[in-house]
Parts: sequence; C-alpha cells; structure tokens
Amino acid sequence: MILISGCSDKKKITNLEYEEYNPKDFYEVTGRVIENRLSYHTPKTNILFYEYFLEKENPFRGQEENLKVHLNKGEKFIVLVHKKDSTISFFGYVDPRFKKESFEKVRKKANQTFK
Repeated sequence: MILISGCSDKKKITNLEYEEYNPKDFYEVTGRVIENRLSYHTPKTNILFYEYFLEKENPFRGQEENLKVHLNKGEKFIVLVHKKDSTISFFGYVDPRFKKESFEKVRKKANQTFK
C-alpha cells in the first residue's frame, strides 16, 4: 500500500466559511501572495492564491475568493490556520508592518536606480 500525503484544501470540500468556525480554533502565520486574478465565473470575483508556512521547504497553499483587498504577487499578509488541521486556512488581514516593509523595499530600489 502506498500512502501519499498532500495538502488538500478542505474548505472546498466542506464549503465552510470562516464565520462558521470558532475563531479560537485558529492561529496566525505569515502568508505570501502567489497570484491574484479574476475568476471565470459571473459575476467576476477576485481570487487570491497564497502560500503559508513559508519557512517550510514546501509551503502549504490556499486560496480565497471575493476579497475586498487587492494584493500583488509576493506581498505578505496574515493567514488564519486551523489548530487541528493546518490545511484549513483563511485570509486574515494585512499587517501594517508588511506594508511598511514593502514600501521600504520599493524606496530602496528606487534610490539605487536614481543614483
């Protein structure tokens, strides 16, 4: 018997929204945007593809639809991860420190370009 272990997104299977869980069942980790695109469904919605547990060799992946926030590839944010099943995750929020980090990187790059 061969056992293949992988990261499945159980929220797709269960169709549960974050609001249907107990908030105490989650903890926060840093995530990073892989891609942000429009869905093919009508009406068009925003789909955010992300990864979390960034320190792992193979970070976990997740996705979230209908977000009001638009993030670019590589931008960091807080992911809410289920304590008992780390394959269940949701977009949390954008930590202001991450925005400041992004701004500082862009500013340094611009300063180097115009020297």
